[in-house]
Amino acid sequence: MRSAKELRRASIALSLFSVVLFTACIPNLEGPQCTDSRDVVREFYSWYMGTDSDVRQKQSDVYKRFIASDFQSAASSDEDAFYLAGTTPTTFKIGKCEMRDDTHVVVQVQLYWRQEGKTDQKEVYADVVKRDDKWLISKVNAR
Repeated sequence: MRSAKELRRASIALSLFSVVLFTACIPNLEGPQCTDSRDVVREFYSWYMGTDSDVRQKQSDVYKRFIASDFQSAASSDEDAFYLAGTTPTTFKIGKCEMRDDTHVVVQVQLYWRQEGKTDQKEVYADVVKRDDKWLISKVNAR
């Protein structure tokens, strides 16, 4: 006869196995367009947020890698083109992706400002287009 402790361990092991098995069977419903463009947006915002503005201005090659030549922003004159805000966020998170067609997706970017124990959040949306086998951010706006 098994002890109560052994039964609990067996129950926990079975539960964990069931969770792993269940999640392994869930198909990825997101197309490769969303996966690829989301990676581009994440990589750009990581670089942009982690680099001083003086250094960014000297690295036009990075912009060419991520930003379309006809880039547009909904930012006002006193706002940053990629944050649509006057200050730099503390961190960001890539959110949902909406596929418009095979060469155009919209990726949600959640921006967070943490100050004095308070967190503010804002969402911007990056229109990402595929040109010459390369995903580029063509527009940033708010909804």
